[in-house]
Amino acid sequence: MSGNNVLLAEISSWINKSNVEILLTTSTAAKISAPSSTGYYTVQSGDTLGGIVAKYGTTYQKLASLNGIGSPYLIIPGKVLKLSSSTTSSVIYYTIKSGDTLSGIASKYGTTYLKLASLNSIKAPYVIYVGKTIRVK
Repeated sequence: MSGNNVLLAEISSWINKSNVEILLTTSTAAKISAPSSTGYYTVQSGDTLGGIVAKYGTTYQKLASLNGIGSPYLIIPGKVLKLSSSTTSSVIYYTIKSGDTLSGIASKYGTTYLKLASLNSIKAPYVIYVGKTIRVK
């Protein structure tokens, strides 16, 4: 957001915020994002690549290269970024977005929906909530 405008990352276009319905806020997810010791970071609304690299002591060029980011000016909230190529920890977190399913998330991370449900104490794996951050590994 900038003033009264919101950048729609998926289409790279600015729109007046009065014309946008915000379906997901990430303030809660920001508090429980993966710590740097995991080697991963979940992009939050308002983040910049420069801010992320300053926080984790790397360069935007390294972070962009490591994550296949073509434009360092455009990062998408909810995207999980790898912070270094020498990560030894296997703990990874993911913030659920609209349209996600547990099986779809599991597929992205090479696991099963049953393992994700167990890892996160989810009793009904067909019911997940947008904005909730879950551990995927």
